[in-house]
Amino acid sequence: MIIDNISAIIYAMIFALNAVCCNYPAATETLSFAGNEYTLAVNDDFDVFDAGMWARVPEMERQDAGGCWRDSCSTVMDGNLVITCTVDDDGIPISGGVRSTKAYEQTYGLYHIRFKTDNADGLWYAFWLLTDRMEEGSVGNGAVDGAEIDIFEYVPHADEFCTSVHWDGYDENLKSKCVVYNPGSSFCDSYHDLWFLWEETGYKVYLDGCGEANLIFDLPGDKYGDGTCSVPCDMIISAEFGSWGGDFVASQMPAHFYIDCIQIYKR
Repeated sequence: MIIDNISAIIYAMIFALNAVCCNYPAATETLSFAGNEYTLAVNDDFDVFDAGMWARVPEMERQDAGGCWRDSCSTVMDGNLVITCTVDDDGIPISGGVRSTKAYEQTYGLYHIRFKTDNADGLWYAFWLLTDRMEEGSVGNGAVDGAEIDIFEYVPHADEFCTSVHWDGYDENLKSKCVVYNPGSSFCDSYHDLWFLWEETGYKVYLDGCGEANLIFDLPGDKYGDGTCSVPCDMIISAEFGSWGGDFVASQMPAHFYIDCIQIYKR
């Protein structure tokens, strides 16, 4: 009995340590991260499709490879949001995505996503934030007027894991900063935990842990973007076909983007 009690205590200590170190995906009501305390605002384990939180992205043609977003490509299955990339009967490559509703927009915070991707050419997977102002056209006050924040875009074909910030609208005034990380060919073999920290001072991305060795992107707002984005963003989870992803290979389809869970914390 004493041995059992000691084992239970040790297990509890390990569990707590993992949670604090951000290696365990279970949500907690409060969380310490990078010296600050955060409170849970959103938690979705994708046991069901929450229509109050998510809407499927509009069905439309995307990028430069003739690919389209289709509602049917975004489903919830076995505790995951599953975005399927495949080819329809007309030979058109199709994929999909979901976008958070206005009720779940947020400014600043700590975002956690646990995900897995299939290895396939011709496409990329993305988790990104977007403000309405970016879609309105040209703005001239940097990211403080709004931005597109690509927390990650993963391109298996090129072994590129990219984090980017885009500001000043989508027309000729568009400005961008991108950092590329190469995770290696085995990246698609398992689930990964990513933490995105969005503060008044800038943006940081941690992959599979929250130590300095896991920090793969650090973008001070006063250095890029003419200031950190300071207006609410909604979330988008998507997959797309395009030339950036390489040549599309039909025999590799279907490919899938699995999202096990998402949590968002506020300061």
